[in-house]
Amino acid sequence: MADSHIPFPVPPDNSVESLRIAFQQLAQSTEKHVGTVTSTTTSSISGSAAGSAGSAGVQGTKGTAATIEIGTVTTGLPGTSAAVSNSGTDYAAVFDFTIPMGFTGATGPTGATGDTGDTGATGATGPTGPMGPTGPSGGGGGTTGPTGPTGPTGPTGPQGPIGLTGATGPQGPTGLTGATGPQGPTGPTGPAGATGSVGATGATGPTGSTGLTGPTGPSGATGATGASGTAATIAVGTVTTGLPETSVIITNSGTSSAAVFNFTIPQGATGATGPTGANGPTGLTGATGATGLTGTTGPTGATGATGPAGGGSILLWQLRRGL
Repeated sequence: MADSHIPFPVPPDNSVESLRIAFQQLAQSTEKHVGTVTSTTTSSISGSAAGSAGSAGVQGTKGTAATIEIGTVTTGLPGTSAAVSNSGTDYAAVFDFTIPMGFTGATGPTGATGDTGDTGATGATGPTGPMGPTGPSGGGGGTTGPTGPTGPTGPTGPQGPIGLTGATGPQGPTGLTGATGPQGPTGPTGPAGATGSVGATGATGPTGSTGLTGPTGPSGATGATGASGTAATIAVGTVTTGLPETSVIITNSGTSSAAVFNFTIPQGATGATGPTGANGPTGLTGATGATGLTGTTGPTGATGATGPAGGGSILLWQLRRGL
């Protein structure tokens, strides 16, 4: 038989419900029809005409239809192949699926620098300092005051614990059981009546002459019910991993009564780009920069005022000339 091609769209999550719909379509395409079985019976009776042919036997029961159920559905790692296995039987298939997950989406862009945090709350008040030393006694030698009145009587104390309960005395002995009375006798069974004797067999009479041909006999009995049809079978053929977001395709490379299903299951779609990352922490303080270049020599200062005349003018003149 030609392959039965059953494509159908599958949502990005490869939902199990879509697989159930496909199996319903496959079950319809593999339905087996059993033809009618006919049987005729002819009877011949000595001394009479042959009866008419019996009616056709009842059609045999339809072969048991194969069933398909979805078992487990497992998410595989990205880039692995899809797989379908039958954990049931050829007549009651239970398909277990492994569908690969899509690849992880691209990393989101780096988040913007966070705002400066608010000033922290004021710290708790420190503990109270130790008490200062006691001041000196006042002078004057005052007298001791009178004794105060006696306080009221305190409340009554709690009641003491209750004493322990005494032990239970031993149980008295059980009295003796009385003897069982005797059972009355069973009455006798009455005698069976006598069987009469069998009479002697009479002599066999002479064979009579052949009679005339009798009328046509009645129709023969209905033929036996036909045999049941062969039960259908289901098996898993090839399993191919399709591109993301394409359709699931299931084809039957067997027959309607011995189906062999070939699967093409798409890989999961690539995940969406991740959200923007959180603000990164403040970077470390940079290293101290190198020492700058030496600046240019400043301009020559103005000539100082002329000093007062003195006896050491020659010596000063010599010093200025470097002598």
